[in-house]
Amino acid sequence: MKIVGNIIAGIIMVLAIQGCKTDNTKHEAITEQVSAAKELVIKGQVSVPLPEAYEKVILEENSMVITAEKYTVVYRWIEQQEIEFIGSNKSPYDFFESVFNNPTSDEEKRFLEGLQYEVKRANSLNSLNFYYFDNGRGRQIYILSEALSFVVEVTYRGEAYHHYIDSVIKHSKLSYSE
Repeated sequence: MKIVGNIIAGIIMVLAIQGCKTDNTKHEAITEQVSAAKELVIKGQVSVPLPEAYEKVILEENSMVITAEKYTVVYRWIEQQEIEFIGSNKSPYDFFESVFNNPTSDEEKRFLEGLQYEVKRANSLNSLNFYYFDNGRGRQIYILSEALSFVVEVTYRGEAYHHYIDSVIKHSKLSYSE
């Protein structure tokens, strides 16, 4: 019975990841610049840069979607309950560190198997670890820190995705608001 539960949890996790993926069919040249001055502070603890211009912001319980004509960015925070739901008792930080470095549990291995592209690690800045990969017409990045009780997932779909994700790596920081 536990095997069936693990398989169901794996399928649900893959569907959740797929649900965060968006597609933008317009592909014109983009001159979008990213500024470190505009920022999104997630849960009052981690700051990531926002794109310069956007048309709509959609806020949900554990995610935020920013859309513009030429791109979509999904910011999602993954908390302990979601990690437990997929069958792991590790913290979000420990789960994703293990997934990207040395997956040992079935849940970690299934998560990594669901990725179709090579995961790269950026140099850690400001006590943050960054793992990113291409995901079709965009790029996805995970931001981890031992200081956080959650992991941030940023998915950018559209043109010039590498510029935005590079900016996330360069300008993101721990940001404790009072």
